[in-house]
Amino acid sequence: MNKVLCIPDGNFLAHVTRPLEIAKCLRTMGYTVAFAGNGDYMRLPTEEGFEVIPLVTVDPKIVLDRARKGRLDIYNYDLLKEHISEETSLYKAYKPDLILGDYRMTLRTSCLLNNIPLVMIKNAMWTDYYSIKLRTPESSILTKLFGRKLVDPIIPYIANFIFSYDIRVFNKLHKELGLRRLNNIHNVIEGDINLLADLPDYAPTDHLPQDHIYIGPIVWEPTVAFPERLKSLDPNRPTIYFTMGSTGFPKFFERAKEIFGTSDYQCIVTTAGMVQLSSVPDNFYVFDYLPGSKVMEISDVVVCHGGNGTLYQALIAGTPIIGIPTFGDQEYNLDRIVSLGTGISLSETNFKPADLSNAVNEILRNDSYKINAVKYQNELRDYNGPQKGANMIEAFLSNAN
Repeated sequence: MNKVLCIPDGNFLAHVTRPLEIAKCLRTMGYTVAFAGNGDYMRLPTEEGFEVIPLVTVDPKIVLDRARKGRLDIYNYDLLKEHISEETSLYKAYKPDLILGDYRMTLRTSCLLNNIPLVMIKNAMWTDYYSIKLRTPESSILTKLFGRKLVDPIIPYIANFIFSYDIRVFNKLHKELGLRRLNNIHNVIEGDINLLADLPDYAPTDHLPQDHIYIGPIVWEPTVAFPERLKSLDPNRPTIYFTMGSTGFPKFFERAKEIFGTSDYQCIVTTAGMVQLSSVPDNFYVFDYLPGSKVMEISDVVVCHGGNGTLYQALIAGTPIIGIPTFGDQEYNLDRIVSLGTGISLSETNFKPADLSNAVNEILRNDSYKINAVKYQNELRDYNGPQKGANMIEAFLSNAN
């Protein structure tokens, strides 16, 4: 019986729930699966009955701060060595046959060092093969100083420099350990097999190698009952669903109250436990967690942070999207949503209440957003990302044995 050890970044919901959904499939298939890590969301594997082994992780405030500045240098040399040492000790104690990772940046190095197979879950955007031209993030200091008109034409060169420069401590350690040099951040979070949790039409690539495999989106939702009070919503009144995942700014829940409180809109809010809202208007329904797919099915529009999982969940439900991104990844996701005609992207740094109310009105009066969302809904029905990911792992282990 093969032993699979899942090591995500436990501070972020999507990076825990994607391996969790695959782990549940692997367990059903007879594999022994455990998790390792720390962070707020490592309780989720525990709640699903998986063993969770403590493992030091990076402070999420550092990760988000660097991401919002368009940088990826979250490790210094000493912290990198500490994490590699911790992972090595874990491998020797647990003796896994394979590591399944999601955005834990040290796994590539520790698995090479210990000769353990590594499968990484990632998005096509985080590969060398993504074929969509990216804009400069709004949060970038270059955008703020010079504006996108001047910076966008040279962003590929800037991105290549940053993606290489910010991993210099990895290559310093690799040189000392006799490991091969890494070209950029994409190589840092790369495995022997890379499971792309994307739809090819949404996140297209060119010249994709065989070790990069589209498995389709991996969507998680909590096992909580759909509340009775949401079953009695008026179908003749528009319904807005507000969610900010684990990386959006909670302040937008307050903005939503100010804009839509006491209006004719029915507003459903999930906070993921990030904030406790006070003085909730009568037309607001606030919860920590809900079964998102069911909520999106009854909503006319979802307002979110632009996280990959939330966007796919909306597309699966055929629900148009309004996004307020907080860092580059989310901006890129929402740029794609805009180009596909399934939603609207708003500025976080220049946000005005009227922007959100106007965007909601635009979505509700223009049927094209709904029509385009439903087109991708039909395409996504053919995917089962978690099971396909589990099948790829089984095939990889079978070939290795």
